Amino acid sequence: SADSLDLAVLAPVGELLHFCVQLTDLYSRDVGSHCFNRQLTLPPWLDALMRLVIGPDAQYQGTIGQYPGITIGRLTVTPNLGSELFALGYHLLNLLAVSLTILLFSFLIYRPVRNALAPSKAMLDTLKRMENGDLGARMPTLALIELDRIGQGFNHLAERLQQTIGSQQKLAHRLLTAREEERLHLSRELHDEFGQYLTSLNAEASYAMELADDSLPALRPCADAIGRTVNHLMEVLQQILHRLRPIGLDQFGLESSLRQLAEHWNQRHHHVHFRLHTDGSLDQLDDNLAVTIYRIVQESITNNIRHGRAAIVDIDIRRRDAHIHLNIIDDSPSTGERSSGIDMPKGSGFGLLGMEERVLALGGRLQILARAPQGILIDVVLPISAPGGETT
Repeated sequence: SADSLDLAVLAPVGELLHFCVQLTDLYSRDVGSHCFNRQLTLPPWLDALMRLVIGPDAQYQGTIGQYPGITIGRLTVTPNLGSELFALGYHLLNLLAVSLTILLFSFLIYRPVRNALAPSKAMLDTLKRMENGDLGARMPTLALIELDRIGQGFNHLAERLQQTIGSQQKLAHRLLTAREEERLHLSRELHDEFGQYLTSLNAEASYAMELADDSLPALRPCADAIGRTVNHLMEVLQQILHRLRPIGLDQFGLESSLRQLAEHWNQRHHHVHFRLHTDGSLDQLDDNLAVTIYRIVQESITNNIRHGRAAIVDIDIRRRDAHIHLNIIDDSPSTGERSSGIDMPKGSGFGLLGMEERVLALGGRLQILARAPQGILIDVVLPISAPGGETT
């Protein structure tokens, strides 16, 4: 009969699967039940919730036969909800304990590693400052002896680099000053000496033409030739003087000279318009600084006329925080081959190389950038104080 069955034989399986077994006899009478692993009674609401979550399919019913064809009872297998819930809670607690242990070990490892690597941020910041042109950037004093030695070596190299670049800038500034003084002296000598002689020759040629008109007609071709030659020499002399020294810069100042330059080219060429914008006094600047600004603007205008296809060129000069900010912006169309005059082609007289030499000699910065959707920006920043420490 069903009540004589021994359910203990299912104990090994019950330890693994956590289930309950209920036996009924042939007349559906309860003759025995047993829950394996743990016998836990859940609160009614929790038991109902677990059964709702698991569903009605989580049970098995089968018949028990003693002889072939003879049924003596029925076996019903259901999950041991209390034991399963206990095992689940146990595993979750273990998982939580392992997670907390891992977090604790991670924290204990992270703090020393973080303290050891903390100086790297200061080192990277110093390298970034140096990369951006701050030659005064230095490594701080570091706690680790090895890193501090690296920082001291970097500071020594940075100091040597700063001294070398400073010496080069001072030398370049002296050379620039000497060159401008020589050009100024040469332009004055040419103007005073050759100008006077050419003026005298022109007067003599005019007198010879008067004599030819009065009594010596055969002298007229020679006098005309001398007059044309003298006029040509005077034009060439004016061009040479203009290349040696900007005309009117000493007498009228930088701002007036730039406005006269822009108006001159606006009157001569109508396909491009040059607009000058200034902010701050520009007439008390150092001679080298004033000449450099004038030459950069002059070269940009000249190359826009010769090679550019811009309709408007804006020249913006601002005096801010002991620096002169010069921006020259054109609206030249973007093509496969850059056609803006700001590209400074070879043979332009001053050119990009001359720009860079002058700007670096004055301790400044020069950038040439493409603008969106079209156009070119030439950006120049020049310190009002000379590299040698002289202020203007």
